[in-house]
Amino acid sequence: MYPKPIQRVIDLLMKLPGVGPRQAARFAFFMLKENHGFAEELAVGLKNMQTNIITCVQCYRAMEKNLEQEIMHCVLCRDGKRNGALITVVEKESDLQNLERTGVYTGLYHVLGGVISPLDADSPKKLHIRDMYNRVVTLLNQQKPVELVLGTNPTTEGDMTAVYIERTFAPLKEKTPHFTISRLGRGLSLGSELEYADEITLKNALMNRK
Repeated sequence: MYPKPIQRVIDLLMKLPGVGPRQAARFAFFMLKENHGFAEELAVGLKNMQTNIITCVQCYRAMEKNLEQEIMHCVLCRDGKRNGALITVVEKESDLQNLERTGVYTGLYHVLGGVISPLDADSPKKLHIRDMYNRVVTLLNQQKPVELVLGTNPTTEGDMTAVYIERTFAPLKEKTPHFTISRLGRGLSLGSELEYADEITLKNALMNRK
């Protein structure tokens, strides 16, 4: 058993995605052996992130708080050159960043903030699905042709989330001919995640959506 202060850091690090007890222990002892400047800088960085990062009110992408102006939309949502009626739905921001790096996508995004879990009946309520629905309705009321691209990962939870979204939007799709729903096309294998896909694979998935 490690001393309590070390064990406390290990327990906290284990809450990070994909970090097990051994990896958490390595991280903890690395920080312990480094000079105190690293740990202090890390603590300041984390505090600064908590204080100065907010989420875009439209797409829920993380953005830096502007202390001089009350800007509530991220740089992508404010870009007038992008197609605001083309919205790709992603699970998390790292998926957004990977799609953006392809350089072929010119629409906007909607970050769900997770996926639907088969073990959690309330998980749909924790996602930004209702806000996305209202966003699409607003665009449709402006008589704009809207395409919603389902960019969830081809995993069990990702597919479940995509099906839930399709069912949620089905009544709207039936009565609105200029509203379409598509999914990322070929290129992504079953069980893969957008976060780890290369740019060529993501380009093919975007170009071949259906």
